[in-house]
Amino acid sequence: MDAVFARLQTVKSLPPTDDPDVHRRALTDILRRHAGYSGAYFMVSGPTAMRALVTLWATEEDARAASERTRAAAGETAPPVTIDEDTVYEVVDDEPGASADAAPAVAGLATFDGPFSDAARATIDRVHRRDIIPAARAVPGTVRLMVLWDRLSRSMRALLLATERPVLDAARVAIDATDPGAGEDPALVSPPDRMDTWEVAGADVPVTGASARP
Repeated sequence: MDAVFARLQTVKSLPPTDDPDVHRRALTDILRRHAGYSGAYFMVSGPTAMRALVTLWATEEDARAASERTRAAAGETAPPVTIDEDTVYEVVDDEPGASADAAPAVAGLATFDGPFSDAARATIDRVHRRDIIPAARAVPGTVRLMVLWDRLSRSMRALLLATERPVLDAARVAIDATDPGAGEDPALVSPPDRMDTWEVAGADVPVTGASARP
């Protein structure tokens, strides 16, 4: 797991004539030819049909250039989609879960809007590494946990990939049981502003991390 940057893109839906599986396989084939590519997770939100793509990259330059490179490679075959969100993050923590070799089926995405001061960022990093990450990754069925930092908006996201929805619930219970933030300045410790659950429609990752499921 050597990705240093992640790019999160969301679209409200694909064109109705598109077969999502065909589109995903074609996009995966293109992504694998990009410089710095380190993997991808294709996600969908059941209630809204919104789709999300998390791609992993060796450098920030590769992450930011990915869409232009993909359009150049796909040409006229690229489907007309409207991007709802497009953010490049630094991957500040990337840890395997208790079931790291399993195929992820769901993902929990915690959003911390910020903006965080340097002191708040240091505190949250400390709480994540001391309490939250060890508790979450010890839960059976967790596959991978990544903490993402957006230096432009000074916001954070945490992505927990797991084998099924009950695992996400169990991870939240395990995290709450640690009393995260105990002993820290309450003004510097922030709970997530939003928690979203996604289905993982496919994954393209090294077999040493979590099994690929393109």
